[in-house]
Amino acid sequence: MRNNNGKAGVVIIILAAIILVALVPWYFIIMRNFFDPDDRPETQTEGYEEAGHELPHDELPDHEPEYYPDHGYEDDPEDDYTHESEHGSDVNIPVTESVRDIASVRPQLQTDLNGISRQYNAMAVSMAMFDGDTGEYFTYHFGHADSEAGKHVDDDTKFRVASLAKLTTVICAMVLVDQELIDLDSDISIYLGYEVINTHYPGTAITVRMLMQHTSSIFDSGAFQVSRDRNSSESIRVLLERGASFRRSQPGTSFEYTNFGYAILGAICENVSQKTLDTFAREVLFDPLNIDAGYIPSKMKDTENIAVIYNDRHSVTRSVQSQLSVGESNVLGHDLHLAQGNLTISAIDYAKILAMLGNGGVSQGVEILSPQAVNEMHITNVTGAAYEQGLATRYSFGDFIAGEGFYWHTGSAYGLFAQYIYTATASYNRGIIVVTTGATTGREQNGMVSLCTDIAAAAWAEFNTLIENNDPDDLNESDNDD
Repeated sequence: MRNNNGKAGVVIIILAAIILVALVPWYFIIMRNFFDPDDRPETQTEGYEEAGHELPHDELPDHEPEYYPDHGYEDDPEDDYTHESEHGSDVNIPVTESVRDIASVRPQLQTDLNGISRQYNAMAVSMAMFDGDTGEYFTYHFGHADSEAGKHVDDDTKFRVASLAKLTTVICAMVLVDQELIDLDSDISIYLGYEVINTHYPGTAITVRMLMQHTSSIFDSGAFQVSRDRNSSESIRVLLERGASFRRSQPGTSFEYTNFGYAILGAICENVSQKTLDTFAREVLFDPLNIDAGYIPSKMKDTENIAVIYNDRHSVTRSVQSQLSVGESNVLGHDLHLAQGNLTISAIDYAKILAMLGNGGVSQGVEILSPQAVNEMHITNVTGAAYEQGLATRYSFGDFIAGEGFYWHTGSAYGLFAQYIYTATASYNRGIIVVTTGATTGREQNGMVSLCTDIAAAAWAEFNTLIENNDPDDLNESDNDD
């Protein structure tokens, strides 16, 4: 009897060990994917890559570590839309095609920015700024787009800008709003062709505006994260009908940053336009602004100047080859991985988009959006948080520009950090974008990226000094007495 009991005990131990080994991988999948992105560490690739080795394709999703000191919305939805755009339809900033290197006009600023970049141990930094007073663009670059190849960052360097892609996705949707093909406050089921409903609130429609504002109650569930693997047969429709990506909060009442919501917005753009998001964006935004950019990098004209993405240990997390391998779904409205973070673009070209928004939707006489559509993007509805949320834009007052309000957003994935800031007012129109890879950077209390903010603040202050001195012509001169 004792022998039988002993054998049974050994068998139980062996079975338990087998089960434990089988469950370990699932534990890590759950830990990695089923917790909200907002709870993840500041360095997204921490613990997932080995030094000197590129991460597996799509190993980590795009996400933003957001900061909500007072946790988002007030309970009363009547408090929505607390800030409206300050600019009107009379904005007409004469932005030109002139692009000048900071070093050629402000050598000391170049030196200062180099010092900031080195302070954060950045592998690469690219900045572009447009100035409404002079109508010119100014650029700054530091480091390597490809360290192994010895390729330095310049005006032509293109970066995968992570969540900064959300702005261009919203612009595409707002083009369709202008064409009266999308209503911001209509049920998204209309545009997707199947019913989308949070079963906890069957009587509440989820609207297009809610997707843009991150209030749809749809969140980045583990099912969404796993399904973003391009080898998966999962589609947006399958995930929505499965119902695992809905919170118990009523749609329209609670803010939660969500990449999945923007994947759905991209699907709506495809279904309504009957074109892929990449094709549609080129037709209505990139080509009219003479911009070489896209959600599918391999379709750009210039694929020779895509930047490698490095983490803060200067290990490769996204090679050029892996970025060029990104493909599209062969079914419109099914793509899970483009609209929220896969835009590849140069800093100067992104600045042109900001200038267009700051100019009321018009650039070089070409209207991309109506002034009404731009105003809609700038209406915000988050109160009591570190910022107010608009349609792919955030609004803050005074914590970057003393006494001034401004719109902004950040992007981060795989070791890349990016941030844009623009004012979009008739009297004071200026914008700036900073993109960096390989930097050891954290976040400010308001959620801004420390390195990007320091670079932007130094450049902004220099141009403010010139304007306050009523000496914009000084931009045409060099500090170098030689």
